[in-house]
Amino acid sequence: MAASRGLTAKEIDALLAKPIVARLATVSPDGSPYVVPVWQQWDGKAMWIIPRERSAFVEHVRLEPRVCVSCADDGPGHSRVTIQGEAQIVEGPVGMSGKMLEIANEMARRHLGPDGPAYLAHTADRPRYLLKINPERITSWRGGEWHPRYFSPKP
Repeated sequence: MAASRGLTAKEIDALLAKPIVARLATVSPDGSPYVVPVWQQWDGKAMWIIPRERSAFVEHVRLEPRVCVSCADDGPGHSRVTIQGEAQIVEGPVGMSGKMLEIANEMARRHLGPDGPAYLAHTADRPRYLLKINPERITSWRGGEWHPRYFSPKP
C-alpha cells in the first residue's frame, strides 16, 4: 500500500471542483458542535457557502466565526481536505443576484448538471446569505498507509 501524503494545491482545487457535499462545523450558542452538509464553491483562496436566511449556522457564525469544513472523496484515492478558518457574512439576507447568483449557479451545475441553474431560478428571490470562509489552515491527505506519526511512541 502506498504511503499517505498531502495533496498539492492543484489537487485540492481539483477535488473541491467535484460535486462533493462539504460538512461545515460551527459552534452553537451553548458551545456544542454543529455540523451541517452544504454545497461549497472553492476559488483557490477562499470557500463560499450560500445558506438560506433561516439556516441555524448563520447565527452560530455571527457569535463565533471560527469554523471547519471537511470535504471527502470516497472514490479511489480517498482524498480529504479540511479547512479551518473564519467565516465572514459578506452579504445578506437578500435575494440572489451578482456574485451570489454566479456562485450558486456554478454549484448547481456541479451538483445537478447543466440544468442545475433551473433549480435555483424559481427561488432566486428568497433571502439567502453569502458566506466566505477565509482559511487559516488547510490539511489534506490521500488514502494509503498510515502516516508515521501514528506509529511513534506517545509522549
